[in-house]
Amino acid sequence: MSRAGPFARHGIRLPLALSEAPDEAGVVRDADGHEVFTVNTEGTWPDPTAHAVAALLLGRANVAAPRATAEAVEFLASALDGVRTLLAPIAEECDAALAALQIADDALADLRDRAGAVP
Repeated sequence: MSRAGPFARHGIRLPLALSEAPDEAGVVRDADGHEVFTVNTEGTWPDPTAHAVAALLLGRANVAAPRATAEAVEFLASALDGVRTLLAPIAEECDAALAALQIADDALADLRDRAGAVP
């Protein structure tokens, strides 16, 4: 059985992704758009913290996701965009975050150049 098997048994199709809806901080959805879990259901954490924790958890789960080359490129682009989303709010106040944000921006631009029109 593949590493993605336990997810598939429960109707969860990998890869997981952070919800892009502005009112769904910390919500993680599967490849079909179904909600899988929510970090910080009480809403006591700031949105960037909820996103960061959710991103760490979904990143670990996505290691099991089988991918064709195009899917891997899309997954990488999504991961880099997630990193940019997490770093942007603090980049103006923290030199390390600003440097990491620039690296993520450069990597995403390079990926788009090499892969063609990556969303």
